Amino acid sequence: MKSDVKPIDAGDDAIRLALKDANIPALMASIVHLTGNTEILNGPVTPITAPLSDSDDGLEEDQREVIREQALQAICDYRDRGCTLPPLPDEETVREMLTFLTGLPVPDGYMPILEEELAMDGVDRRTVEINRSMSGNRKADFKVLIIGAGMSGILAAIRLKHAGIPFVMVDKNETIGGTWWENTYPGCRVDSPNHLYSYIFERNDDWPAYFSTRKTLFGYFEQCVDRYELMPFIRLQTQVDQAVFDEGSNSWTVDLSGPDGPETITVSAVITAVGQLNTPKLPDIPGRDRFSGPAFHSARWEHEHDLKGKRIAVIGTGASATQFVPIIAEDVDSLTVFQRSAPWLLPTPDYHTPVPDGKRWLFTHLPYYAQWYRMWLFRRDAADGALPFLFADKGWNDRRLSVGQGNDMLRTELIAYIQEQLADRPDLFEKSVPDYPPGGKRPLRDNGVWFEALKRDNANLVTDPIVEITETGIVTEDGAEHPVDVIIYGTGFHADQFLWPIKFVGQGGQTLSEEWRDGPRAFKGMTVPGFPNLFMLYGPNTNIVVGSSIIFFSECEMRYVMGCLKLLLEDGHAAMTPKREVHDAYNEFIDAENLETAWGAPGVRSWYKNADGRVTQNWPGTHLGFWEITKAPDPADFEFL
Repeated sequence: MKSDVKPIDAGDDAIRLALKDANIPALMASIVHLTGNTEILNGPVTPITAPLSDSDDGLEEDQREVIREQALQAICDYRDRGCTLPPLPDEETVREMLTFLTGLPVPDGYMPILEEELAMDGVDRRTVEINRSMSGNRKADFKVLIIGAGMSGILAAIRLKHAGIPFVMVDKNETIGGTWWENTYPGCRVDSPNHLYSYIFERNDDWPAYFSTRKTLFGYFEQCVDRYELMPFIRLQTQVDQAVFDEGSNSWTVDLSGPDGPETITVSAVITAVGQLNTPKLPDIPGRDRFSGPAFHSARWEHEHDLKGKRIAVIGTGASATQFVPIIAEDVDSLTVFQRSAPWLLPTPDYHTPVPDGKRWLFTHLPYYAQWYRMWLFRRDAADGALPFLFADKGWNDRRLSVGQGNDMLRTELIAYIQEQLADRPDLFEKSVPDYPPGGKRPLRDNGVWFEALKRDNANLVTDPIVEITETGIVTEDGAEHPVDVIIYGTGFHADQFLWPIKFVGQGGQTLSEEWRDGPRAFKGMTVPGFPNLFMLYGPNTNIVVGSSIIFFSECEMRYVMGCLKLLLEDGHAAMTPKREVHDAYNEFIDAENLETAWGAPGVRSWYKNADGRVTQNWPGTHLGFWEITKAPDPADFEFL
């Protein structure tokens, strides 16, 4: 598990300079490791527990300086004694440190997940060990197909390789990386804090920005593929056309299309890691194909077009648009943004901020600083952040604008941010306040650049519905004609078409599309009755709205999948499929819980829901809840073949 720190040989002045950039809560926890005592946690300096950024810690500068001086002394002592550390804190001390970090007592149920996240002993507790002394060729003959070489697929490959299970990975693209290769639009970046957006066993402590660009993220996954020597197992430019379960051999027959033509392979299990947001969705607008100029989706950005000096139309104001609009607005002649629904924006002051050199030095030299900084982010974003404010209150009947008292308070705070940003543009303010509860749709990060772009003299935000697209522009319901040279669609993806266009045929000839005719469902988001040994990562109802990062959820899912493979291999089963009644009861629970959230509120339209209004994307609980139900499979939930 990668967590090494470099020895410290810097002088006192260099260390003092680096400490100017320190995250104070993480620094205070690190001092406990260096000194072996918790005195600093019981002093007069107590940072606030839910800041928006590192600099928003609620402390006065003289308080920060007190901590920095204590840290300087502790670090210099550590350096001068040869970089040796006292023993690791015991569990009660760790609990005290966690309580200090969050300002709240840590419930007993939270300690295991938090200790797993901290991983102070360097042990990766999300890995699953499978008996390596298995008799015969049981493991060697159990070949797995991984579909998709993005974040989840790479994770699956690493776990399978560690367990000694043979596998092959295929991807339709010309290289690995998934979404971080496909999306090349200007301004594309991660919207989870970058120090959470990495595998727990391959933590990157040297991100260049708090929210890095797609190029940096792609580089991280390239490095993971290289480090774990996965390329020999990956077949690129290879599409899965069909997978059929053979009930005679309890295996999957898979038809592939690759550079050398069609091919059929046989595997014991299939793990899909194709993502949810990879098939661009174009709006059904009359005349869309009549437009004579360049028109493209943001996820398939056509870089050959020079936008400078052109009249640009952007249809959609979702996550991609809020990232690329501020970039292109500077150079275009005019920018007309067509908005169907205003997004909720989460104030994120450091959204485009580089990680300062001093902090990067601390990440790579100060023992346990990186772990505690990650924990500070995890507790802030996953447990004690905005997530509880997105759940509905019982008896809160009018859920058009908010779903509960906390959600209503959050709405007030977010409107205040919009008011602050648009105090000089009341015309934009009226258009920019969403008419649905916070969390009803994907909340977006902003440090002011979105509103700065909309306030430009060359920008125009249009909220009248589009009625048609002509050869030269766009016509809205008010009769206005908007002549443009280029149309960019920021209109999202076919999110509810899970695994499309692959055809899966399970037991009895049943197809997955037939099983999902009323919408995609899966047991714990990973398995479907009648489709033995088909495991999904990032499947139905495993998405998050706010929190740590989707990597956390993928790691939980892959641990569960590895637990399933362990049951198969160690207990001598050929295949497993969830019991129908277990699957149905689970999905009844999912549906009921999703109705008690902001994104499940009646009247909210979003890609979280299918055409029938059912939430097909999101997990309706907490990170702890998902972690608990995915720690290991219960054999009683399955039928074994």
